[in-house]
Amino acid sequence: KRRGLPIFQARGQLLSQLRGLDNAILIGETGSGKTTQIPQYLYEAGIGRQGIIAVTQPRRVAAISLAIRVSDEKKTELGKLVGYTVRFDDLTSDETRIKFLTDGMLLREAIGDPMLRKYSVVILDEAHERTIHTDVLFGVVKAAQKKRKELGKLPLKVIVMSATMDVDQFSQYFNGAPVLYLEGRQHPIQIFYTKQPQSDYLQAALVSVFQIHQEAPSSHDILVFLTGQEEIEAMTKTCRDIAKHLPDGCPQMVVMPLYASLPYCQQLRVFQAARKGCRKVILSTNIAETSITIPGIKYVVDTGMVKAKKYSPETGLEVLAVQRVSKAQAWQRTGRAGREDSGICYRLYTEDEFEKFDKMTIPEIQRCNLASVMLQLLALRVPNVLTFDFMSKPSPDAIQAAIEQLELLGAVERKEDQLVLTPLGRKMSAFPLEPKFSK
Repeated sequence: KRRGLPIFQARGQLLSQLRGLDNAILIGETGSGKTTQIPQYLYEAGIGRQGIIAVTQPRRVAAISLAIRVSDEKKTELGKLVGYTVRFDDLTSDETRIKFLTDGMLLREAIGDPMLRKYSVVILDEAHERTIHTDVLFGVVKAAQKKRKELGKLPLKVIVMSATMDVDQFSQYFNGAPVLYLEGRQHPIQIFYTKQPQSDYLQAALVSVFQIHQEAPSSHDILVFLTGQEEIEAMTKTCRDIAKHLPDGCPQMVVMPLYASLPYCQQLRVFQAARKGCRKVILSTNIAETSITIPGIKYVVDTGMVKAKKYSPETGLEVLAVQRVSKAQAWQRTGRAGREDSGICYRLYTEDEFEKFDKMTIPEIQRCNLASVMLQLLALRVPNVLTFDFMSKPSPDAIQAAIEQLELLGAVERKEDQLVLTPLGRKMSAFPLEPKFSK
């Protein structure tokens, strides 16, 4: 099965390139096999044998399901050679050599050990998502690598993996790291836009699902992109109710929700094939955009909407707002339809509307409250948070507002013109919460 992945042909070439590099940027479409195979290739070739190979993920579900998959492929018990660490759940041992973990967990470890001494390779996966943790981790890993080199310690190899092609920024940031491209397995996808703008994208999505359901063979599953849990739960119920009253001869429909806070055992159900003569309809947030590859998807229905953080330094309020996706996100969603065979994507917006979408998603660090980031950086003993090496610098106003908030909370104080954590601030930094709640 491992040999059937698109990446297998490139194994030898990849290893010879990665062996000699300190930093590399690896571009491969979702489903190319990069996340499960690269750590195994490195381990099998003895690269990074002196330490642990860490693979970071923005989401828990991805870290756990990848560890299960890789330990399965290595035919070892989970938690031995291959393990995972996510918040509240650590399945690793002294034998663990390939470790999947959320980017937040690696940041926590860096607070205790800024040089990340137990790791020989850090693979930053899903880098295109540009979550806050990922962006801070870029700076932390870059600093650890530099420090280890200066002290003549075991070198740290950093591999950044992304599904999108916008890589110049990654390459420049990691000292002009070479970019390696992996062939994906992308089949042709037909794209249909709506003729008119849709005032109610949920209604439009519902109509699309049942239109496809009544016309397409039952073995073709449908993936619908919605914005959040409430929407998905409501739509799941509506779909199930309508599915009970379909005309004879219509295939059965199994509706499955998928979002980050869904219990893990229920998330895993989306990977299982539906019964014969039954169609799987998955209603998902952007978690299915790149983090996980679901087999059997032939149709994608894209509402063109996503729930994202927005922050206003003036009011100090951070809100989750439903907004348009970027073009990059829309293309990722479309790509889900062409994993195993040719597919179809229904975009529930007009072509004119699509042309007005932003090209790329704005990194989270430029649109959220930075108080918890500043707290983390101070816990990491970063000498000057104002000059921290961010890949995308947040605005000075946002940084200033965050520092003022931490001063008000009594988490930081100024000593000889340096910002330092107070004992309370040190305790607060151990909580995975916004500072105002952790106090």
